[in-house]
Amino acid sequence: MQRYFANKVNKNIILGDGDVHHLLHVMRAKRGDEIEAVADNKLYACIIDSLTPLVIKVNYEIPTDSELNEDVTLFFALAKGEKIDFVVQKATELGANKIVLLKTERCVVKFDDKTLKHKLERFEKIAKEASEQSHRLKIPEIMGVVDLKNIPSELLSDINLVAYEKEAGSTDSLFSNVNKGKSVSIMIGPEGGFSEEEVNSLTSKYNFRRVSLGKRILRTETAAVYALS
Repeated sequence: MQRYFANKVNKNIILGDGDVHHLLHVMRAKRGDEIEAVADNKLYACIIDSLTPLVIKVNYEIPTDSELNEDVTLFFALAKGEKIDFVVQKATELGANKIVLLKTERCVVKFDDKTLKHKLERFEKIAKEASEQSHRLKIPEIMGVVDLKNIPSELLSDINLVAYEKEAGSTDSLFSNVNKGKSVSIMIGPEGGFSEEEVNSLTSKYNFRRVSLGKRILRTETAAVYALS
């Protein structure tokens, strides 16, 4: 059954313009068709009561539990090509609640204000579609670009981890640092990796803990997916 993120007003479901177009012109919905709608982190079974105007009525709430127990934030360094698109999609599927784009010393990619606005709109659309596809109850927040040298305290978690290639070895350090019920952030560096100065700053200034993702050096997008999974 098709699922949409929406607003709930009394017993009616209100879709955004893009979803209205998708429902009526792509899915070619008819009166009496059933859909699922997520509103305020709750899932509802709904029925199309009218097409002109479009009226969608709530039938009943569907009990579901598709979110992680932990509040997970992914810090992902700016990367070339479509790597950010890929990571936003997969991080959403894997349950991240926030995705923070990170500017580091070795990042090659730079966005001006106009490009960043366009990119964020694209990333938000990818996250929404991935949330619908993976049957999540929330869409991750896609944050703007944050400089590693100046990370706002509100983006940090109870436990903050940085994947560092010089820690290569057992992944025990990754899993042993994650405590059930605690919020956790995992930081993934750019294609060229973090500098040692950056990692030292993360550990001393922001209390990040260095962790290993195994014995091999992973691509930045692979590291993000591996760490979250």
